[in-house]
Amino acid sequence: MVSSSLSSTPCFTAFTLPTKTSLSTGSVPFPRAKESRKCGARMATVRAEAVDTTINPRVSALRPSKTMAITDQATALRQAGVPVIGLSAGEPDFDTPTVITEAGMNAIRDGATRHMPNAGTLELRKAICKKLQEENGLSYSPDQVLVSNGAKQCITQAMLAVCSPGDEVLVPAPYWVSYPEMARLAGATPVILPTSISDNYLLRPESLASVINENSRILILCSPSNPTGSV
Repeated sequence: MVSSSLSSTPCFTAFTLPTKTSLSTGSVPFPRAKESRKCGARMATVRAEAVDTTINPRVSALRPSKTMAITDQATALRQAGVPVIGLSAGEPDFDTPTVITEAGMNAIRDGATRHMPNAGTLELRKAICKKLQEENGLSYSPDQVLVSNGAKQCITQAMLAVCSPGDEVLVPAPYWVSYPEMARLAGATPVILPTSISDNYLLRPESLASVINENSRILILCSPSNPTGSV
């Protein structure tokens, strides 16, 4: 139920914020408050009975990251003095090279701290195109390149852009544990396609054909595969 009220006098105004209660989740109380004016001074406070604490069902359905759970456990063991080799979050075992850290610090000193184009600076996109051409034999123009904070952001936003409730996202296994949660966040259903070590963890055409239907919207293909390394 949602309610609000407002009353006032020359020196006093009291109001109650709109509130919404949920039978399933309950509510959080807020302190009572009032607004008053005396001798030119003004004090404003707010009174609310409760505030809705529910979240989007898609978010509440997400499962905690297994990668980060293992990482946190490994960190706790190290802090307790236990020698641990972490095989969870993928990151190098060396510090960022000096040439990169110096370039980052120089950019900050030179004032490169303003809002940038959503797609990334033109200079960076040109450099990416040059890298793809020289090292990978792939030809792209800067307007075909988008720069993001990482793969998780790119893939999540792509799924949000094209998936609707009822759509399916096909994910060959073994897979990066974030893929199914990205699909669920977009309202889609992840469909897992098992692969075999005898096939070098490559997806067989007949396996893919057996699950494709009118609801299939996205096929995840990562090459080299994360985590198997198959190409």
